[in-house]
Amino acid sequence: MDGIKKIVLIAAISLFAVSSYSQITSGRIVFERRTNLKKQYGEDERMGRFITEDNKIKLDRFELIFTEEKTAYLPIEDEDEAEGFMKYLTTHNAVYQDLQKREKLTVMDLWGSETFLKGPFENREWKVTESKRNIAGYDCRKAIWHKNDSTRIYAWFSVDIVPSVGPEGFDGLPGGILGLATEDGGIIYFAKEVEALVPNETRLTKDTGKKDVYTKAELRVLLEEKMGKWMKAKDFDLMFSWL
Repeated sequence: MDGIKKIVLIAAISLFAVSSYSQITSGRIVFERRTNLKKQYGEDERMGRFITEDNKIKLDRFELIFTEEKTAYLPIEDEDEAEGFMKYLTTHNAVYQDLQKREKLTVMDLWGSETFLKGPFENREWKVTESKRNIAGYDCRKAIWHKNDSTRIYAWFSVDIVPSVGPEGFDGLPGGILGLATEDGGIIYFAKEVEALVPNETRLTKDTGKKDVYTKAELRVLLEEKMGKWMKAKDFDLMFSWL
């Protein structure tokens, strides 16, 4: 009996060790974002004529580096990326988060110029479902957030990634978000690579220097004043939709 107990104990310890090892507390996740420009701009008379069946899907890549205290979500600039205004039809924001203070700094790329926003985390009421899928080798569960009466956001998270992190600063689930999508499939994020590592601390923070730092409400008012002649309300809604 003692021998059997010893074998069971060793097996349990080994299983716990494997389970503990598989959980990631710091690392790097590479995301691919797929944007359907037809769904974003198809009804816009100004932009619709520039978007064809050949260029309606735009792919962008980002990396999320994280620890249990801080995260940085950063665009990956592809060397062969097409130049021109098409680049600016999707956002390329960087997001820095302090998970302890629940504060985030968003660096918006506004036509090639850095603009800073600072504010608290958004409180999202997620509903976790029984639906599951595997993303980048990790078993994930699906959660749903009713952003408003007409918009639902789907997220797939893995408990094997310990910090509550995700693309574009999304959080609030018991694990890392490896997939994120609007209900209509207009914007979809999926992790392509997940790597356990200890990131360079200098990459987890951003110095704003002497530039102004705005709240989301302050920046929207400022942009509407400066760009209101050329941009419509729905343009601003799209620009601020993930902030």
